[in-house]
Amino acid sequence: METIGIELTRIFIKVVQQGSFSKAAELLKIPKSTVSKAIARLERETGTKLLLRTTRSQTLTASGRAFYETCLEPLQILEDAQKSLFGQDAIVAGKIKITAPEDLGTHVVAPIIGELSQTHEKLSFELQYTNQLIDLVKEGFDFAIRIGTLKQSGLKAKRIGEVTLIPVAAPSYLEKRAKISTPQDLLKHDCLSISAGNLMQRWDLKNKSQTAKIMVNVKVESNQMTSLLQVAIAGGGVALVPSYLCKNELQQKKLVRLLPSWHSVGMAVSLVSPVSMASSARLKLVSDKIFTATQKTLSEIL
Repeated sequence: METIGIELTRIFIKVVQQGSFSKAAELLKIPKSTVSKAIARLERETGTKLLLRTTRSQTLTASGRAFYETCLEPLQILEDAQKSLFGQDAIVAGKIKITAPEDLGTHVVAPIIGELSQTHEKLSFELQYTNQLIDLVKEGFDFAIRIGTLKQSGLKAKRIGEVTLIPVAAPSYLEKRAKISTPQDLLKHDCLSISAGNLMQRWDLKNKSQTAKIMVNVKVESNQMTSLLQVAIAGGGVALVPSYLCKNELQQKKLVRLLPSWHSVGMAVSLVSPVSMASSARLKLVSDKIFTATQKTLSEIL
């Protein structure tokens, strides 16, 4: 069997990452017809269908996905080695595509990217925030931050820490309502809850020696923690929100932390990537920065 050409593999990788033949051709600065012929030749020489194409979209076959995941990291190493011939600075260049949950992305990831943008002019970024799980390979993402237990996959993962939620409310709300001294007192209050999984109606809280499962009275539900925080600030009820999200509001006394020794059971936070995060200088730089800064933020339990 003949060895598959590196350039054919490179074109295939770029097509998957860019999501279309046209965008890949634009990136590689070659005609779209050349890209199309390269993919056709690759499929012909391997005897394997790699992409299922329609006029509007393309999807990796199982064999195509396996080939992509196998080739992506070695090709990245090769490209960076070639760039190093033109000077070390050229390695840390290009676009980094990142996805994260909306609140974590907005309040934690975005400031990190702001710092990196200032210190590394040749790096550019695409940020997509969603609470849905995105197929990193199919959509061409370099990194994702994910909350919760990870399913088995071919992705490379590093555990960053845990998200911890704490109960808070505005002074204006607390002035009018019964005192909250124990988790059970929450049963008498209007609660603001995330509309995801068990957290919507049942708040699992713990302190150093006890646990409590409280079936709360949900006054307002939302798919976004930031919106619950704003409802709480306006006096709408008791919210269970990440400690990093309400730090400033607590310091400014817009909110009061309730049950100071109690907090939620932690949810794991991980940084994941289709390839080794040390496989290139730019990926290592960005992953190290995201990991360190996010870990520091998550460890600041108030």
